[in-house]
Amino acid sequence: MHAILLSLVDAIREDLGHPVRLLRLLAEATKMRAALDVQPMCIALSSVPKWHELGAYIEFPHRKRGELLGWRESGGRWESFLLERPEFAQMGHLETTEGWSVDLTAIDGFGASKSDLYAFASTDEMVEAKSREMIREITLEGLAKNLAHSEIRIIHEPGTFDHFVRYLWDGRLWLRNGGGSHHTAAAKYIAARLGRSVKLTGALRTYSLNELSVAALRRDFEMFVINDSDPFAADAFFQSMQSFRATWLWHTLPRPYEEGFKAILLPRNEGRSMRVATELRKAGFDDLGVHLASLVWKQAQCR
Repeated sequence: MHAILLSLVDAIREDLGHPVRLLRLLAEATKMRAALDVQPMCIALSSVPKWHELGAYIEFPHRKRGELLGWRESGGRWESFLLERPEFAQMGHLETTEGWSVDLTAIDGFGASKSDLYAFASTDEMVEAKSREMIREITLEGLAKNLAHSEIRIIHEPGTFDHFVRYLWDGRLWLRNGGGSHHTAAAKYIAARLGRSVKLTGALRTYSLNELSVAALRRDFEMFVINDSDPFAADAFFQSMQSFRATWLWHTLPRPYEEGFKAILLPRNEGRSMRVATELRKAGFDDLGVHLASLVWKQAQCR
């Protein structure tokens, strides 16, 4: 009897605009909070969040890029709906510059290596730990020996797939390589200590975010990130939103966030959705809109 009475009281409070079930969930399911800024400072290209791909990685069932799945109350029923937002399809921009030249010492990390690139904060740290014999001679001869390594394809194979990569919101320069990371790092190490310039030339791929897309999404939605890797918590979130009758949509996040992390979009023109946004912010959930805006600001400083 007590449980029935409590359920009735909860339903009345939900009707009056108090998200009872959601508040209970947020108080208990602390693991649902997801931190976007906790990324390792390392020399692995794959560690950089691929925000230009936001909109491209959609879970089963497959939907086209820019299409969001949401839930809302309609005619007294709780139903799913699809919403196309071209901003997701237009989030990233790629500019390719052929024959681009840069000094070897500007390279911050690599796309591939026999070593664990996540284990090192700098290329110097990697070569000191894994290939000290390559930097034993801080001489022009030692530099030339490392640069002669055939797997540094950016030097020895014209037309190679190896190329340079920049993500403007990240600011670092990467060599997407098929091999030769240790010899490249060793040559960089020696060149820096000799004050020797070594020019590398290849294709540069520069990725950036569309600031108009970010602005348009922030104008229409409050956006947060949740970790729904726990199926029970994910179901509880769905049930709490249905109980409160708050419209919401979701979208997967790009690599390396695609496992368990989801973007939750709450329409600004709906009062109940905005109440949910208020509670998520109070509970410490990361604001995706603010995060994307900060990335746009960072990339503006790197142009």
